[in-house]
Amino acid sequence: MEGCFIDEKIRLTRLEVDRMLRSYKRLNALARSSRASGSRLNACADVDEAAIHAEMYKIRAQVLAVGDSAQRMLLYHHYIKGHTLIQCAKLLGISRRSVYRLKNRALDALLEIMRTQ
Repeated sequence: MEGCFIDEKIRLTRLEVDRMLRSYKRLNALARSSRASGSRLNACADVDEAAIHAEMYKIRAQVLAVGDSAQRMLLYHHYIKGHTLIQCAKLLGISRRSVYRLKNRALDALLEIMRTQ
């Protein structure tokens, strides 16, 4: 599980924010697969289920704290719900080119939120 938890002491960049958001997808997939198999995540000695859910909650709360609604919706649908950027563009009614620009602005906005916390 190395590299998927936020360390507030490091100086974040947009790329690191993107990696952190992608870790939400991996954590969510891990939680879903354990529920589907009927096992608990903490059955493994090196996995703390409570820490995973706490980290997922923290990431989701930071995404929902983004002020601009289009940026917030893009981050939510792309990283939390797992939609592709093309699907997000259709949901938001914007072009493919615009969705990439919106993603960059949204990551910058989230980066500012994370730096101030």
